[in-house]
Amino acid sequence: MPLSDKQIKAMEQKREKILQQAIILFAEQGYESTTIAKVAKASGVSFGSVFTYFENKDQLFYHAVTEPLNTVFKVDLLDFDPEAEDLLAEIKSMIDNHIRIFIEMRTYLQLVVQVIGQHTKFPEPFKELDDFSIEFIQKLILIITNAQRRCVLEDSDADLTATAYLGFLLGIRLTFTDYAVSRIWEKLKIPAFQLLYPKR
Repeated sequence: MPLSDKQIKAMEQKREKILQQAIILFAEQGYESTTIAKVAKASGVSFGSVFTYFENKDQLFYHAVTEPLNTVFKVDLLDFDPEAEDLLAEIKSMIDNHIRIFIEMRTYLQLVVQVIGQHTKFPEPFKELDDFSIEFIQKLILIITNAQRRCVLEDSDADLTATAYLGFLLGIRLTFTDYAVSRIWEKLKIPAFQLLYPKR
């Protein structure tokens, strides 16, 4: 007998709850210390329920890393137009958006750092993260290059500039506490903009 819409929605919500709790536990306790039993307890579901949605711990970790990237962060972080008519306004809006997103993704970034730091242990999620960083940098290069061509930004090595900008975004989120970053995030837009070499 096929599942009703209500049952499907309930299952989707349960899977999402399991995934969100897994992200928190993997981020805060690490891969080794996070167990399926801990995830089940934090999610308020039975141990066996986790396996209804995720084959094993490796698959749960893989989805914890890749799903937020592909469903939320990829869309939001790439939401800028390298061909915008007013590139200066577009760049300022892009920086504002990027800093806001990185401030909100502290827990997820803790997970990302684990994958990057142990990329040989987690080759599949690392590849997805690496592929996205390349896609992000390529789009940044395009807006930087166009802005240089239109004399909005000074000439620079666009690849290096884009990479430094991404490093800055990662660094502010991993360096400052929630309290500190919430107080100074408006000020962080200035050095982020300066990294792109604006015309004086």
